[in-house]
Amino acid sequence: MKAKTWDNLITGLVAGLIGGVIGFLIYGGCYSFSHGIAFSDLFTRVFLANKLLRSPILSLSVLFDIIPFYIFLNRGFYKGARGVMLAIFIFAIFIVYFRFFS
Repeated sequence: MKAKTWDNLITGLVAGLIGGVIGFLIYGGCYSFSHGIAFSDLFTRVFLANKLLRSPILSLSVLFDIIPFYIFLNRGFYKGARGVMLAIFIFAIFIVYFRFFS
């Protein structure tokens, strides 16, 4: 009975948003380590200052949402999986905006 309390849209949405942020941190850490720059420099010089790299960085960060989506589906939490998909669509709106309008 307690496991079904995790099966709601809000839990999936929060998991999807956190997954995207964790994906950004992992990708940023790998990128900054391989290029020999600090993570704060990556965020300010590459992500905020360089408009061409915003959408690719966000696109790669959203790939990390596959993990919570897969976990929700395997446990039968379909409403939670919908929440993760909603988070992916929210990220997609920002990706399209950064790609074409900024």
